[in-house]
Amino acid sequence: MDIEVRQAGEAERSRIEGLLNDYLAELSQHREICVGATNAAEYRYLNDYWSDKNRFPFTLWANCELVGFAFVRRVEEEEAATFQVAEFFVKPKYRRCGIGQAAVVNIWQMFPGRWDLQVMNLNDSAVRFWKQCISQHAKSWTVEEIIAPDGRRQFFHFEIAK
Repeated sequence: MDIEVRQAGEAERSRIEGLLNDYLAELSQHREICVGATNAAEYRYLNDYWSDKNRFPFTLWANCELVGFAFVRRVEEEEAATFQVAEFFVKPKYRRCGIGQAAVVNIWQMFPGRWDLQVMNLNDSAVRFWKQCISQHAKSWTVEEIIAPDGRRQFFHFEIAK
């Protein structure tokens, strides 16, 4: 299967908004506390992905078909920049066949170094997915449980080798 990650331009924005609607609707089912965006119109950072130099929107493709999206951001910290997987979505019918892992590894290779990501505790399949990806591809990693406004989350910290 041919898997490709493309940086999304303004022309892809409406397609990402459609995927973001599906993603946020699914994500809302995993929240312990009902707060946060449930559709693209409520997602307060959407415009920033096309205007902020520290935010990167990507589309995910399999065999020339749009199958998902990813939002990555760079946070400048005292020691060094840390990258964050802010949002990551693969359409349900394309899951569990290696597309998500291949796409995220491609993204990590674009930005080697320190990474963070958070996953809601109630999203069991996402917790398993991220643990597997991180354990197989990170140079080192840790995970802690945090309390966010929408409930408990797994907070992963890891490093991708250059």
